[in-house]
Amino acid sequence: MSYNKTWEVAYNRERARGQRRYVPADPTRARLRDLVDARVPLRAMARAAGLSDTAVGQLVGGHHDLVQRQTAERVARLTLADVFEQASGNVPSIGATRRVQALMAIGWRKADLDAAGVPSAQLVTRAGRDWITVAGWRQTRDVYDRLSMMPGPSQACRDRAHAKGYAPPLAWDEDAIDDFRAVPDLGPASRVDVDHVAVDRAVATGRAGMACDTSLRLTQEERVEAVRVLATRGSSDGEIGNAVGVSGRTVLRLRQRHEIDSAKAPRRRDGVGAHTGEPEGTSRLHRAMQLDRAASPLGGSSTKPARAVGA
Repeated sequence: MSYNKTWEVAYNRERARGQRRYVPADPTRARLRDLVDARVPLRAMARAAGLSDTAVGQLVGGHHDLVQRQTAERVARLTLADVFEQASGNVPSIGATRRVQALMAIGWRKADLDAAGVPSAQLVTRAGRDWITVAGWRQTRDVYDRLSMMPGPSQACRDRAHAKGYAPPLAWDEDAIDDFRAVPDLGPASRVDVDHVAVDRAVATGRAGMACDTSLRLTQEERVEAVRVLATRGSSDGEIGNAVGVSGRTVLRLRQRHEIDSAKAPRRRDGVGAHTGEPEGTSRLHRAMQLDRAASPLGGSSTKPARAVGA
């Protein structure tokens, strides 16, 4: 064994400062075993920790009681992202899958993600795909870092992602998104925003007995809220469906699923389709329509469409 003057000087200096070069291996072993439980390959851990595969295996197996202090500090600071960044070959795909799903939850379609650089976005969201190449993981992470704070262009994609239960980026901790044991933090209640202006417009349209305003693109939460308000105010399932753009049977299922009671009131005899209770929105809307017809040069229907109350 050759003499190493540099090592001896550094060792004596640390002893003079009261610093121990070797520390108990238990905390380091616990951290490495935690990474093993997260399905991280030993080779990836070894590369990130600056150790050999054999040394990591012996530490995990409990063959060493002491470990160098610098090694212990490096292992303690390791995150899954750090390990994957320095890994080679394949790594668990769960983090890439969650990143793609999170981006879809804020409106980024798979076509958008493909164009942005996510490899095989169609495949990465499928169940049963346990591993992904390190290069694919890095590309997915880079796209996620660029787009995760920017809303995507597709409301339909947001609706589909929400229906599938995909968590948005804000629900994931950066240090945990690659850990299959982690769960998204959705808070005490759903964080999906409801556009109350859109709900009010749908409610006013329903109270006036008009068909759904096609310019409104209600999310599922907004549709449920509009169903709740209209049902409480006495609209029938058919009338509610006409207002929110779904069938009466769909409204019935929504009411049953969300435990929304119906308080249907009798219809007016003039056939307008309004209800006896709370007629303000309907009356105002029909007065506006009558004024439009009176102002028309032909005394007929105005070419200008009537505006729903609250629009």
